[in-house]
Amino acid sequence: MLKVVAITNRELATTNYWDQLEQIAASDVDTIVLREKTLSEDEYVEYAKKALRLCNMHDKTCILHHFGKAAIRLHVPRFQCSLEYLETHSSLLYYMTTLGVSVHTPEEAARAEKLGATYIMASHVFPTDCKKTMPPIGTQTVQAICDAVSIPVYALGGINLQTVKELGTTPVAGVALMSGLMVCHDVPAYVRELKQQH
Repeated sequence: MLKVVAITNRELATTNYWDQLEQIAASDVDTIVLREKTLSEDEYVEYAKKALRLCNMHDKTCILHHFGKAAIRLHVPRFQCSLEYLETHSSLLYYMTTLGVSVHTPEEAARAEKLGATYIMASHVFPTDCKKTMPPIGTQTVQAICDAVSIPVYALGGINLQTVKELGTTPVAGVALMSGLMVCHDVPAYVRELKQQH
């Protein structure tokens, strides 16, 4: 069955951020990526401590994002970053058992795998409000990214109940959602329906 990764963004939450995060953690999502890039590193550490407690309560995997030092400080061996970040922070590999890397092309995906990525986040697949000025990579590029690596690939960007069907036979391990889950009023029902679509 399709895996679902939730990506947080406190600036999108239409209700209390922590209430929304708890609803996400209590749903059938497989993983939560704490992506709060606009915080300072110290603020992020405090958010991460709270998010990790929430995820532990609901038996969910929490992956930290963008702040490599914060992940190391908190002894969390799960991290996601851009390819550019990984290229300039290769020492992360010594600390991480799970390392996700965001890419846009098959070449970037192959490079990320070579550098030690354990999964790929391919984005953005469909048009999305978060990246209005950038063209989406589309499903053909996602297929090419899957073909270029031997590690799991997740599709991110503009994923919803309609677009997920367009992934068709693309061999993605799962999909990742940010806006869709941060504003959703019934996350458990939405995630259940999403998992049945592909």
